[in-house]
Amino acid sequence: MRETGSPLDDFPIHGQTVGAELAAVPDMEATPPAFSGGAAPLSARVTASAADAACVLLLTAIAILAARLVTGESPSPAGLIWTAGFAVFLSFFATVPALVLFGKTVGMALADLSARPESGAGLSAPAATRRWLGTLLTAATGGLALLWTRSDAAAPTPADRLSGHALTVE
Repeated sequence: MRETGSPLDDFPIHGQTVGAELAAVPDMEATPPAFSGGAAPLSARVTASAADAACVLLLTAIAILAARLVTGESPSPAGLIWTAGFAVFLSFFATVPALVLFGKTVGMALADLSARPESGAGLSAPAATRRWLGTLLTAATGGLALLWTRSDAAAPTPADRLSGHALTVE
């Protein structure tokens, strides 16, 4: 080892090996992810959707509990309809601005997915809104629209078709 007087000289930094034990460690940047840049697999899409739905449902539950705390009463059946409308409203504002600004939602970030166009920026507002509508239609049909995607991994989902941008793995 060279002697420079720095206490950090004892640590191998930037490829300076102390022994053969560091030569055996694989370079993590050299191995690309399994699906990098390709169409997102259905399992990753489900993970992203579940995480987004969990965020929206958590915020909706917080709103219901806060209303219960303030009023002291449970929501009536009409109140539950308004709560469902609030959840849809909340899902819109949790999805569209995130897609416009970042090209991904919270769930997409957790699953390493992106809906960015080739330019690398976020989606346009109309494309993000159409992607949200496609996701809402898929959820409303109980996922039946995903049967084509399940049989062919390269087939676009309704959200991909409506927005014009496929969901890809980063």
